[in-house]
Amino acid sequence: MELEIPTSLEHFTSDWLTIALTHADKDYGPVSSVHAERIAVGEGFLGELARLHLTFGAGDEGPSTLIAKIPTTDGLLKPLGVMLGVYERESLFYEQVAPKVKIRVPEVYYNGRDSIEENYALLLEDVGHFRAGDHLAGATLTDAMAVMETAANIHARWWDSEELTAMDWVPPLDSPINMGLQGLYEQSWPLVMDKYGHLYPEWLPAKLEEFIPEVSNWLTSWAEQSRTLTHNDFRLDNLLFDDDDDDDDDDDDDDASGPKVVVIDFQLVGRGDGSGDISPFLGCNLDIDLRRNEEISLLQKYFDVMQRNNAGHETFEDLVRQIDTAHLFWLVNWGNTAVTADQPNERAVSLFNTVLRRSIATVVDRDSVQYIGAIND
Repeated sequence: MELEIPTSLEHFTSDWLTIALTHADKDYGPVSSVHAERIAVGEGFLGELARLHLTFGAGDEGPSTLIAKIPTTDGLLKPLGVMLGVYERESLFYEQVAPKVKIRVPEVYYNGRDSIEENYALLLEDVGHFRAGDHLAGATLTDAMAVMETAANIHARWWDSEELTAMDWVPPLDSPINMGLQGLYEQSWPLVMDKYGHLYPEWLPAKLEEFIPEVSNWLTSWAEQSRTLTHNDFRLDNLLFDDDDDDDDDDDDDDASGPKVVVIDFQLVGRGDGSGDISPFLGCNLDIDLRRNEEISLLQKYFDVMQRNNAGHETFEDLVRQIDTAHLFWLVNWGNTAVTADQPNERAVSLFNTVLRRSIATVVDRDSVQYIGAIND
């Protein structure tokens, strides 16, 4: 029986789930009842998620919960998600990329995609029992090391890959949408200064005003170095940690230790050199003092795993320079996001203040402003 793609969370009925799980070759038996619990309300404005609590018939066993994910049902916001390609990208990631990556991602039970009618739906493993990362609190050193290894495993797998080149749905850094960022940053900069200017050292805003007109040129230059697949929303709120996983069979790193990282949310995957994942993680997902003390060791961890897989920058110095330059871009980007994104609660307000403080400190500590103007050298 052909399954209709659910366009509402209410469409994930017991009958629909029974058929979907059968199509996924899961011998669970019929789903007798389902209760949908909305989750992440207000956190993902382009999508809707629910934790489905399942009951199976007598004598049958199956997962007690699954995650349903669909585009937003807001008629004004969904066209934006379609235009940005976020639904198409995540669906294609789970279809074409997830089976080939050496990282832990949710298992897919159903992946519905109708690009013409613009309907998309995912039925995913519920990984909510793993320890969640907390962007506001920041990562521990052990977790950060595990994240660096995970990032390297993603980037190394797709480094200079002909398979990736053939995936025309994975946008490059100089895509039309990204090339519009400079204009957005120029428009929002006065608002950033009005609301958050007190967070910046007196000398820094003038330097960033020199950098913002260079953003498009930097993106074009970085696009020429785009050699791998990047997550592009690689922050603690999209990372979970399996503290009980001690299976290193899939790890090429003999020094692998710490928790297994579970990565979620692949709506923004793109092409890059890896700095679009590494720079924002280091710059705003770590306590300032931890990042100051350990950034180089964390980059060394990433570099070593890449090198073992015959991938990555030719020298460690090249990697460090690229990350230091990318810190500039991400500071400007976080400022723009802070004044344009909804901040529905106290945590969101605290998070944006914390992210900006961390990102500012990173740019200052790493003397990233030294690279302003270098694109024209």
